[in-house]
Amino acid sequence: MVISRGPRPSPDNSDSFRRAQLADPVGMDKLRGLMNVSATSPDHVIELMTRCTGAAVELVSGVDHAGVTATLDNAPFTVAPTDPLVEAFDRAQYEFGDGPCLSASRTGNYIRMSVTEVEERWPVLGHSARAAQLTDFLAVPLFAERVPVGSFNLYSQKSIEHSVHDRDLVTVLADYLGHALEVAAHDDRRDRAAGSLREAIRARGDIERAVGVVMNQNDCDALDAFRELETRSATNSDNILEVARQILASIDDGSS
Repeated sequence: MVISRGPRPSPDNSDSFRRAQLADPVGMDKLRGLMNVSATSPDHVIELMTRCTGAAVELVSGVDHAGVTATLDNAPFTVAPTDPLVEAFDRAQYEFGDGPCLSASRTGNYIRMSVTEVEERWPVLGHSARAAQLTDFLAVPLFAERVPVGSFNLYSQKSIEHSVHDRDLVTVLADYLGHALEVAAHDDRRDRAAGSLREAIRARGDIERAVGVVMNQNDCDALDAFRELETRSATNSDNILEVARQILASIDDGSS
């Protein structure tokens, strides 16, 4: 099955979202709020992707781990993995030069495989999957400007469910991710977008530490803490990373 390359509706205005909302109105309203991140900078794109992969593990039946493979340039890399197992298996694919995630990104097709099927097609990757106790794989291609630029990767240590509701959830999350990558590469300079995302990944640790500081200071959850960083960023015309590093510096010098 190939994802449509025509104009896509907003993720929360798609048929998949509407069906999922009929099945679980409270849960989908919560998801819409969680995805309310304006992907206007690499930091925000990474934040949105992190929320998407976390939501996949929480909401899609049978999914134990999730991540995103970005193929914006000639060197694929992983974004927002929910577990080190994801990074390890993805890295094995990148070194080997093939696998479920890269196949989905290159062909624009959904790739669903069991560990046995992975072993039969790519014995080296099958060994890596067995070592990580991964038994089921689903890779959903992501498009920017109608061109495949990555995949949304779901991993299970049992079996990923394939109910209508689960399929709709996966489609909705993939839509959010696709839109984010479209924003990241909107000027068609995908190599530059890839470099910006890699830098944002390296800086992610500072942002997460700053979120922890604000959570402790304000006695709030991570979502509210990140919104506080966004507010400070907008007020001071800084980016999220600059705000995060200012917060960390204030802790280091004892001024806060």
